[in-house]
Amino acid sequence: MAGGYTVDTTSLAIRVGELRALADEVAAAADALQGASGDLGPGDLAAAAREIADQWRDDLGSMRDKIDKIADNVRKAVDNYAAVEQGGADRMRLAVQHSVAEQQLAVLRAGAANQQAAANRLSAGG
Repeated sequence: MAGGYTVDTTSLAIRVGELRALADEVAAAADALQGASGDLGPGDLAAAAREIADQWRDDLGSMRDKIDKIADNVRKAVDNYAAVEQGGADRMRLAVQHSVAEQQLAVLRAGAANQQAAANRLSAGG
């Protein structure tokens, strides 16, 4: 079983887009409610609709600020995940290159040792 976890950064970005679309829908609903407030019937319904629309508009600025903060955090997380992944890949590549180089050096050392032994035998007369 493999350890660790995976992060679907594309999905995170999509969720931020969905939050922004939701904020746009709230703005459109507030506009529609404000525009329809005269046609809601007698009494205080029109005033109540205007009050709700105004409250939604007031809260929408704060909502958009929070969505922007979330989007910023998601961008930073995506960048961090990418940096960690790249760092891991770089370390693995270096480890493999080092291992291959060590194996090649071991073969060369063994060959050099064999040649040195043969040369020593020849010079010793044997």
